[in-house]
Amino acid sequence: MPAVAHGLPLKAHERVGPADLAVLEEGQEGAPPVLLLHGFPTHAVLWRKVVGALADEAHLLAPDLLGLGDTVVSPYEDFSAPMQADLLLEWLTDRGIERAVVVGHEQGGAVAQQMVSTHPERVAGLVLVDSVAYDNWPIPLAAQVMRLARTPGLDVLAYALDLPRRVGSNTLLGFGRAVHDAAALDPDVVEEYLRPVLTAEGRERARRFLLAGDDRVTLECVPALRAYDGPAAVVWGADDVFLSPSWGTRLVDDLAGAPGLALVPFCGHLVPEEAPHAVVDAVRDVLARGERGG
Repeated sequence: MPAVAHGLPLKAHERVGPADLAVLEEGQEGAPPVLLLHGFPTHAVLWRKVVGALADEAHLLAPDLLGLGDTVVSPYEDFSAPMQADLLLEWLTDRGIERAVVVGHEQGGAVAQQMVSTHPERVAGLVLVDSVAYDNWPIPLAAQVMRLARTPGLDVLAYALDLPRRVGSNTLLGFGRAVHDAAALDPDVVEEYLRPVLTAEGRERARRFLLAGDDRVTLECVPALRAYDGPAAVVWGADDVFLSPSWGTRLVDDLAGAPGLALVPFCGHLVPEEAPHAVVDAVRDVLARGERGG
């Protein structure tokens, strides 16, 4: 069945700080909250299969990070991981949510680690999926795009994003390499990921989001990861060509609450697309261990 056979999930907008935050939300209020954070250049739709599987068990909140997706914000805001973490925690407070399981993929993992670093008491559990960590960012593909993006000008980023040749191709921005099985990624979903950067303002936001990535942000989180005693899980695509599973092994070594690396065979970088069950299983496990207190 095509990934968009029944349409893509709809997002609502909520005001927080300087942004109108676009949010995909499912599940029941009062159920355990789970915050799902995507990476570049995706947005909350990345989590649609995970959200669908867990909607009867948890309160799922998947925002579009500032700079990406449908979140409306000035391109001149601070898009760094520390700022994103602070803003999302403020938003959760406004929603009456004091603690949540935080799930981060790629750059979203950097934001999740910032939450652990600054407010570990707010993180009921941590799941990192093919995550930016330590000094593994930027990956070579991102570094190439960043070199182009450092030159101000929307046409430069349009070239970097390969937008002139976007129609009908699922290889743009490395999407073809981001999965082990190309059939796992519907071209319409790739089009949806790229839709927000079709406008000049959207491209400028994406440019500034990309340039805000800095490995110092994740390196400074390492002591907090080692001190974090909540339930944790690390999930990795065995065939991720962008971020080696060895980074996942290192994270497991530094997270006392992670029982071992969940290595997903025949799976690339976009685990929530290609093997959503692995993320679902990890979230369920972290939720269960949190309820047991360990």
